[in-house]
Amino acid sequence: MTHNVSLLAFQVQPQLTNFVSKIANMSIGENVRTLRKEKGWTQEELARRISISRGRIAQIEKDSHADVKADTLLSLAKAFGCSPNDLKNGWQTESDPLNHFQTHMVDIPVLDVELAAGNGTHVDAEKVKEWVPMSQDWILQNNLYDQNLVIVKVRGESMKPRLQDGDLLLIDKSDKKPVSGNIYAIATDDDLRVKRLQKRIDGAWVISSDNKADPTYQDEIISHHNFERLRIIGRAVRVLMGNL
Repeated sequence: MTHNVSLLAFQVQPQLTNFVSKIANMSIGENVRTLRKEKGWTQEELARRISISRGRIAQIEKDSHADVKADTLLSLAKAFGCSPNDLKNGWQTESDPLNHFQTHMVDIPVLDVELAAGNGTHVDAEKVKEWVPMSQDWILQNNLYDQNLVIVKVRGESMKPRLQDGDLLLIDKSDKKPVSGNIYAIATDDDLRVKRLQKRIDGAWVISSDNKADPTYQDEIISHHNFERLRIIGRAVRVLMGNL
């Protein structure tokens, strides 16, 4: 399998250090405009690089409250060589951008599967479709190992507001022992889902949705005798653009 690391690796330019202090605490639109101009790109060039329209780029740069979809945000971050979270929220201090650009990055695979925040998505196989660079310092600080991490896309609305349709979710595949209250990627038969697991006093487990306002998403009960029916793929660690 060919790994498309080169398409996703952060291309950090030395001249970035000359202006990173200027983009702390700015909106995503301001960050996009500043980074684009630093690279000497027109709106047309940036749009071509991430396969969206020039008008959409102009809209993002103009609107400080622009709602940018996860896929577009990730593409922008790849193009600029920064993290999606920094691009969205801005750097909190002048030193943070420098530390980010200087940190060692490791590539985390994005699986060509989706986790349904709903009634389940049938998946026949898992394939790596691309790779996303993440800070190794952040991974180690959170007691994680990059070999155990994968990224998947969330589909559906059963886990709103915590998880949104289209979110990219980081999963720790080594963490398969359920802890009551945590969110997990799970499989029942061939259906992949992302749900919160709650343990009852009688030992049974509740597969629970966060979106209690929608009656479509009902809790499911699995007795401790039948718990082997539930395959835990891994614990949900964080949304790629923020914390759980």
